[in-house]
Amino acid sequence: MCGHAGMALTAVSLFPIRLIVLIVAVLIAGALAVLATIGADGSKPLNAARRLLLHPIQWLARVALWCLGYWRIPVTRPNAVQGVKTPRVLVSAPHYSLIDVFFWTYYEMPMTLSHHGVASIPIVGRIARAMETIFVDRRTAEARAEAANTIKRRCLEPGWPRLLVFPEGTVTNGSALIQFRPGAFAVGEAVQPVILRYGTRPLDVSGAVRGYEVFLYAMLQPANSLSVEFLSPAVPSQAELSDPRLFAGNVRAAMAAALGVPCTNHSYEDAWLAAVAHEGGREVAQTFEVKSLAPLLQLDADGLVELLRRFHRLDSNGSGRLEYEEFVDALDLAGAAPGYARRLFRLFDTDESGSLSFAELTQGLAVLSPNCEPLDRLKLAFITCDLDAEGGVTLSSLRRVVAYAAERQRASTGRAPIDAERLEAAFAASDRDGDRALDFNEFCSLVEANAELLGIASEMARGRLEGSALSRFVEEAREMKEVRRSRSKQQMRSDKGGNEKAAAGGYMRLEGEEDGG
Repeated sequence: MCGHAGMALTAVSLFPIRLIVLIVAVLIAGALAVLATIGADGSKPLNAARRLLLHPIQWLARVALWCLGYWRIPVTRPNAVQGVKTPRVLVSAPHYSLIDVFFWTYYEMPMTLSHHGVASIPIVGRIARAMETIFVDRRTAEARAEAANTIKRRCLEPGWPRLLVFPEGTVTNGSALIQFRPGAFAVGEAVQPVILRYGTRPLDVSGAVRGYEVFLYAMLQPANSLSVEFLSPAVPSQAELSDPRLFAGNVRAAMAAALGVPCTNHSYEDAWLAAVAHEGGREVAQTFEVKSLAPLLQLDADGLVELLRRFHRLDSNGSGRLEYEEFVDALDLAGAAPGYARRLFRLFDTDESGSLSFAELTQGLAVLSPNCEPLDRLKLAFITCDLDAEGGVTLSSLRRVVAYAAERQRASTGRAPIDAERLEAAFAASDRDGDRALDFNEFCSLVEANAELLGIASEMARGRLEGSALSRFVEEAREMKEVRRSRSKQQMRSDKGGNEKAAAGGYMRLEGEEDGG
């Protein structure tokens, strides 16, 4: 009751003032950002005059924190380490909410990484550009590689502000540190780990609310708490310099120890799978998001759990990953051309470690779905059409792929999907270097002009694997999902027709348990 009474009192006293001041602060920050970036060259650091114009944004961010109920924010820092210069990269975790950004804008005014869509948000996008944000489009490997190069260049060039990264890549509830993305750890320099601790009373910004609602709830509290701790700078060893993932993992372990929380290779949405992942004492990395993966595989939560247990059985040596030979057995590829099996394995092996995590296997199976990302579909089609596994698609291979489709289509349509003369002309037009083999970019040009080829190759890839034990399991899991859904509907109708009061009481208990978690 005390909490609700405090919110009610704040709602009629502080809240209106806070809301007005916050809106004014954001508008002033937006205006300053516009003035500071007029005519600016985004490829170069802002000059001293432009930075001076942006300086008030730091204090406006502090005003915003006051409006959100953060009256005092204690910051602790370790003693300076002799011989270690100030790190150019700030690593902040856990990443609780958008309030993190307000603190860092006030305290450091760093450049940061952000989703490319932020650039188009009114006012916010302009402020982000003024803070020299690196916008990342994660949909393509080329864009991710370009962002990684930009990170390294800016961290090594003088004149740029320090780089702030939230290495988890998503907002979490702080109960564990999920896998760190390695991009900022590939710079080859020391990083500065920083821990943010939010109080859970009266407002838990990490678990109670999500998105922009957090600002409303924070402003309705008389006061909120946040403390910040800088750990000792993390200097990479020789092994960590050559392996950014190792460096990221070691920094994450140190931060988790300071926080008193475990590390997990799951995303926060997948933490409930941890118990199954550790069955038999195994460590199975899960880096995918259930919400995005489940629609691709058309599985529900139970199906994903069973797939994880099937992964355990396929993992004959108990390493928590599938080696190449285990992958071949799982997809019944023993009779396929060695080159094809190897290249399909490389498509699944996204981190190029030489073995497959559970996440990579499930994402690879999703690539076989017609709902997968267009780029993944193109990669699979390229591998499928490269029948000789020589790293390029020849005209001979394309003819064989089209012949495969023709046999299936003539039965229903009486004609081939693409005639030989048109195929030969399209191949010649796409073979820009004239070496009689299409590389990936040339193949993409061919498919862009002849869209039916993508469908043919995708169908052929699925046809090659549809008889494998793992593919049959996925189909069975989808069927079981429909059975469970049907039973659930029947149970709901039965409950309504029987004892509605008891059913309502059970539902209320379930709701309370979920909210509490």
